[in-house]
Amino acid sequence: MPVKKLITAFSLPKEMDIVLNNLQTKTGKSRSQILREMINFFVISTKGEKAASRQTAAKELYLDNADVNKILRLYYQLLSQTRPKPTLVVGISIINKKSRVLIGLRKSTDTHIRDLHWTFPSGKFNSLNFESEIIKTIRQETGLTARVISLVHARLIPDSPGKKIRIIGLYYHCRIISGKTVAGGDFKQLKWVEATQVNRHFTTSVADEIMNFLGTL
Repeated sequence: MPVKKLITAFSLPKEMDIVLNNLQTKTGKSRSQILREMINFFVISTKGEKAASRQTAAKELYLDNADVNKILRLYYQLLSQTRPKPTLVVGISIINKKSRVLIGLRKSTDTHIRDLHWTFPSGKFNSLNFESEIIKTIRQETGLTARVISLVHARLIPDSPGKKIRIIGLYYHCRIISGKTVAGGDFKQLKWVEATQVNRHFTTSVADEIMNFLGTL
């Protein structure tokens, strides 16, 4: 039986067109090649491949975290312009000490996500400076000063009640620079748990891509 494919065409925002043109100049590749390699890069990321595979794909594409964050910001802007449904961007931090990660217990229920109790330090982004926003969230909720290592995963959060709002979750792997853990913001308690055991504490779904990443810590 032949497989049917739906091909959708749309105009790129001017800013995204500029990013692609710059990548063409930097790599000497055609736009088609860049787009194919970009798709391959994200396919490897979403399949939870090992860091070495992701780094190889990124190197071939000449993508760095600045490029990825720029593309995500442009994607968010595109969604905001073309979709009538409000879009909320939430930054989620994965902070680890060897094989353990930091999670927190919320003080109260979340407005948008049902049954959210134990969770990674996270918060709504109020600007498109994603890395600055996640660092600020970590400081408010944990008392720690951290830096971003890499973007691990991006997905639509499926646990929001109804469909009145679209929630995009951006997962960042972060490293502690300084500070002592003190629960703050929406958290009343913090604790370190084995990375591969977070689903025993969470009452919301954990994406397979995140569990695969946690298994590499």
